[in-house]
Amino acid sequence: MLPTPVPPFSEIVETMELLPDADERLSYLISLGRNLPRLADHEKSEENFVHGCQSSVWIVCEPSPTGPVQLRGESDAMIVNGLIAMTLSLYSGRTALEIIGIDANAELGTLQLDHHISPGRRNGLAQMIGRIRQCATQVLTVA
Repeated sequence: MLPTPVPPFSEIVETMELLPDADERLSYLISLGRNLPRLADHEKSEENFVHGCQSSVWIVCEPSPTGPVQLRGESDAMIVNGLIAMTLSLYSGRTALEIIGIDANAELGTLQLDHHISPGRRNGLAQMIGRIRQCATQVLTVA
């Protein structure tokens, strides 16, 4: 079975609002991660590795100075794959300038995941966001 695309961030927010408890929210998060397309082995490189995460995480950033920045990612942990899917959904289809303008803490805060994921996972999420913002900044610097 082929992976299905990650839904738009607004749809993720709507779905999470309908889920009444932490277990269902985590289950949904895991299902989002299962739908992520897997990275090729060569993409799991040091260049794409996100340091500071409890799990192994890779974020591939394909910059475009004029169009949307292409982002893909993968982890060796199911919940973290869900966090990656959610994060990529927030940033997908956006230009580097738009990525820099997103207040990820505010947007992700609407999901109320702080009580459902460990401090280590929250730190890893911050590192993923940092990696994406760094990529966007590099695109703007080169352009």
